[in-house]
Amino acid sequence: MTKISTSILLVLSVITLQAQDRPFTRWAAGINGGLYGAGLQAATNLSPHLRLRAGFDYFSYNQQDVASFDAEFEGYEEFEGFNATLEADITEASVTLPNFKMLLDIYPMRNGIFCFTTGFYIGSNKVEADGLIHRYDELVQLSEAMGRGKPSLEYEDIVFQPDSDGSFDALLTMGNSLKPYIGIGLGRTIPHNRVGFKFELGMVYQGKYQLESDNLNEEGRDWVNRMAEELELPVSQETLNWWPMLNLSVTVRIR
Repeated sequence: MTKISTSILLVLSVITLQAQDRPFTRWAAGINGGLYGAGLQAATNLSPHLRLRAGFDYFSYNQQDVASFDAEFEGYEEFEGFNATLEADITEASVTLPNFKMLLDIYPMRNGIFCFTTGFYIGSNKVEADGLIHRYDELVQLSEAMGRGKPSLEYEDIVFQPDSDGSFDALLTMGNSLKPYIGIGLGRTIPHNRVGFKFELGMVYQGKYQLESDNLNEEGRDWVNRMAEELELPVSQETLNWWPMLNLSVTVRIR
């Protein structure tokens, strides 16, 4: 009788393991936080060594009265008592990182806690800024009285021209919308217990940054990448296109 019971238990264990090996038979959901913000994610199994994750991360930050600086317009210095060095403000700036993700966790050991991760993020990461050059409308009137066009700021081949009231805006697009990802993790994507934790470290390939503004000429829109080249940093331009990623997640096993 004992041998029969042992055999039955063995058969049931094999059947259970085989059922767990089938794709989409185990599920988990959780929350995470990292350098792309906070997010929600869900996961399922594809095989004993593969786990598929999908989710959405979001980060947003907004600040008023960011900074002040001097804007110098050449050719108008002290003309009829007008000082062409005008005060300018960055009145508002915001950072938005909205990203969907689809990731594949690869566990070399069947019941291990170490994994390699590959996949991609999808989203337009951006920085927006609004500014104002004070008394610029007076300079415009002075320029028209002198028979000139609207005054502009020039640095090398970059030309910056505010709107008539002195306002300006800019949008910094932080790389591509589709961003490949590679990383390593410690923890189980689908925990054996009811609740599990996982730590992840990796790199996202964002691509080149692009500065967009109706107040800039074409050369100015590539200013961020050109500045990185001129600074002669100890890393290559290609290296700067990568974004580091840290992530900590708490997951609840559903089935």
